[in-house]
Amino acid sequence: MNRLIILSGAGLSAESGIQTFRSDTGLWNNHDINVVCNYLTWKQNFEIVHKFYNDRRKELKNKKPNLMHIKIAEWKKQLKNNCILTTQNIDDLLEKAGCTDVIHLHGYSNKLICTDCDYIYNDLNYNPYDFKKCIKCSSKWIKPYIVFFNEQAPQYLKLHQIFNGITEKDMVLIIGTSGTVINVNYLLQFSKSLNILNNLKKEPYINEKLFEFVFYEKATSAAIKIDKIVKERFNL
Repeated sequence: MNRLIILSGAGLSAESGIQTFRSDTGLWNNHDINVVCNYLTWKQNFEIVHKFYNDRRKELKNKKPNLMHIKIAEWKKQLKNNCILTTQNIDDLLEKAGCTDVIHLHGYSNKLICTDCDYIYNDLNYNPYDFKKCIKCSSKWIKPYIVFFNEQAPQYLKLHQIFNGITEKDMVLIIGTSGTVINVNYLLQFSKSLNILNNLKKEPYINEKLFEFVFYEKATSAAIKIDKIVKERFNL
């Protein structure tokens, strides 16, 4: 059966009130990434790091999925394992919309990990990190389950395996990413799939010639148009 493969970025969740990191008004303009998101320095900035991600978690609690999240959840429910969801976002709005098996490429805000024993605290339920040591090994070095700069992103291997296996029967949907972190051009360079791009504007790092459909508009306004293409392609 044909597959729908989705790669989403911050633009997917922006309309739900999730502040982006890299935009002109993004979080990185107000916080030093070398303090709050650097694997080489996070231990020396331990308290600041956890305050930053505690705040992100608190903000997320009352955020709701938008129309594009909901449409993606509908496609996932109908196509099941033939709908593959990869996201650069650390929020849980896809899950709130009803999605399962989401591959979070850059981590997940509601998790922590002990960097000494790799024990994962799976669901903080939007609560702040406030305990002092790991329940498994007693280490104090518990880190937000976020891929920091200068840290390996283990899910990238899975991402490249997915895109390396794309065929002409598949559809690829890229939503809300500038292409500066994940090289979309590289992922799609040999692709014969039907490709769709949805961003607010043309991005210098993404070659729009790789796409059959390009929507430069908000994700929620593009959602209905893309939904029609998906339904026709997959006979939904």
